[in-house]
Amino acid sequence: MDSNETTRLQEAWKAKGSPPCDHPHKEKERHLGAQTGDKVCTTCGKEFWAG
Repeated sequence: MDSNETTRLQEAWKAKGSPPCDHPHKEKERHLGAQTGDKVCTTCGKEFWAG
């Protein structure tokens, strides 16, 4: 998932009132095509350090 998409997900989730999320699916995050080393919840955009 591109880091710009992460930001859009986070903003949309915040607009919904930041309800609880179980983070059912995570994808590797990329910035300008390179992996950041983080994973991102595809539902709410929360970033998780993958180290």
